[in-house]
Amino acid sequence: MKYQPLKKITLFLGLIIVCQHTIFSQSKKWSIGVGNAITAFDFTNSIGNKIDYLKNGAGNAYIMGYEQSLLDTNKFVGQSTPKAIYYLKHQQLAKFLTRIKLGVHAIFNQYNAVGNIQNFDFDYQTNYAGLQFSLGPSIAMGKNWIIQPNAVISAQHILQGNQRVNSSYIDLTNDSSFKGIKTFVGYEISIEKQINNSLSFYLKGSNTQTMQTKEAGIANLNFKSNCLQIGIKITGN
Repeated sequence: MKYQPLKKITLFLGLIIVCQHTIFSQSKKWSIGVGNAITAFDFTNSIGNKIDYLKNGAGNAYIMGYEQSLLDTNKFVGQSTPKAIYYLKHQQLAKFLTRIKLGVHAIFNQYNAVGNIQNFDFDYQTNYAGLQFSLGPSIAMGKNWIIQPNAVISAQHILQGNQRVNSSYIDLTNDSSFKGIKTFVGYEISIEKQINNSLSFYLKGSNTQTMQTKEAGIANLNFKSNCLQIGIKITGN
């Protein structure tokens, strides 16, 4: 279908208006954050008994990556492609998609625990690294404040880990309960303050856990982690 020049100009002006309303939320943002993770070990031994002498441990948490909108309407300015025209006709859908953020981040987390039983003290220290994906809406609250709730999923692998029993140490990288890819699922909520056009600060809380199924005759370990982080976001291309 062909459009008359006046109609094309009207559509382009409409797209520019849409972009002006959504440009704040749809730019790609690079982020870096640091924080603290409190982890609970949900451990069942090989005979099916739940271990209850382990206590929550604290560890460092680092994240670095970027987030961007599912739809960037700025790319359609000056275009008359079918896709550009479609979103001009469905501006509410375009606005909704620009508010949904997809994040891809490299993460480093320490999942630790302590405990004791009779005269034996236990101490677990582990370092995991991996990739995390997030998806959720960016909600403008006014005065350059943004709230962003996300669903998150990550895949992480142990880099280093030790179990201390009194004065003895055991390498956990070869332990079947700790090695291999660990899949975490959960949610996070961040509060962001835009300082200027290129810089913002954020505070984020998250709750994630692994979902390893229990098998008879095999020890089973799941991590449950609550994390609080602060960081910065830099708007870029």
